[in-house]
Amino acid sequence: MEQEPASDRSAPNPHAAARATVQRDSGRRAPSYRFVEGLHLRQWLARATAPLAIACTNGAGIFAWDRLPRHDAPLACFSAPPEAETGVRVVGAVLIVLAAWLRIESKGVLVRRVTLTTGGVYAHVRHPFYLAVIVGSVGLLFLAGALGAVAAAAWLALAVPIYAATIAGEEAGLGTLFPDAWEAYARDVPRLFPIPGRHARPAIGGDTDGDVDGATVHVTWANLISEHEPPRLLRFLAIALVVVGFVLGDTAGLVLLVVASLVTAASRLFPGIRPPSRRRAAARRA
Repeated sequence: MEQEPASDRSAPNPHAAARATVQRDSGRRAPSYRFVEGLHLRQWLARATAPLAIACTNGAGIFAWDRLPRHDAPLACFSAPPEAETGVRVVGAVLIVLAAWLRIESKGVLVRRVTLTTGGVYAHVRHPFYLAVIVGSVGLLFLAGALGAVAAAAWLALAVPIYAATIAGEEAGLGTLFPDAWEAYARDVPRLFPIPGRHARPAIGGDTDGDVDGATVHVTWANLISEHEPPRLLRFLAIALVVVGFVLGDTAGLVLLVVASLVTAASRLFPGIRPPSRRRAAARRA
């Protein structure tokens, strides 16, 4: 859950009763949510993006297989000039940068269990991290070229029902945890894409930390660390470098692949980031 509250590992959780309520309520969520999350379809869809993008570079640089369409095959279908593929890749690069920014902005202000996060980028969309994942996945596919753009359309056709089911189920849980705050927040803020004129309204006499005021809340390193976002962001950027490396080929492509490997290795060694052990995860659920 994007805003699903997570307890502190060392201190007792003051919201255990609310968490128990959400856990009981999860069994009554829509079958579509239980199906999508039970089979981890959202996670598998995101993981499929990298190999799909690499396959879509076929014939451009490093990767070449006669049984697959070439990276520029759609250009002939649409009678587009070769320069159009460069434009597609530029759009992909822009989407990658936008996705990286959204990841930082969403995870950097997220505060779990203590309150409903409505500040920062959450003042404009209710699920900015999911938006970042979608934008980043489309950007990776666009980096591959014209064939990647076609694959992005197919990817989106699969992603729409999967994310719709996930978001609907998660919002049911948030409505249980924060019934009054969630009703007002959902009324004012669009679900996934920003709409001019619709945003969270600062409460009169609200907290000075700006959680209810998108203009004053700030991204914090502590939030990014607690959300394990720095290594994940590094791996996302490394994947983008890999796709570009496969497009370029030759020496430049190999250099980018080496850089991507180093970035990935750095993400594994990132200080202060340790995935929770099974014992600790069990203790958090207790």
